[in-house]
Amino acid sequence: MLDHRNSDMDERLKVALDLTEDFVSNHARGVNDEFMGRLREHYSEAEVVELTVAIGIWDSIHKFNNVFDVPAAVEEGLFIVDPPDVPADMRDLVMDPGNKY
Repeated sequence: MLDHRNSDMDERLKVALDLTEDFVSNHARGVNDEFMGRLREHYSEAEVVELTVAIGIWDSIHKFNNVFDVPAAVEEGLFIVDPPDVPADMRDLVMDPGNKY
């Protein structure tokens, strides 16, 4: 996101992106009680855990790619966010995995 805080996204997504930014940039040093309160306004405890694990996994993949010089999918200076190359019968699950909670 170029500027998620000033976008028209809903607050639920913005707080998830705030967590992502803090996790990646600050090693989750800004996750204090106030911030956890903001997260819990929009996510259950289980969702906060799942979101944090997912962020950690993607951050690790990014670091792995850096170590092995795997080029990022970038066009004109922006990351490509199209769905991954998966079989057609799995594409719907990738695009809309559903809400387990």
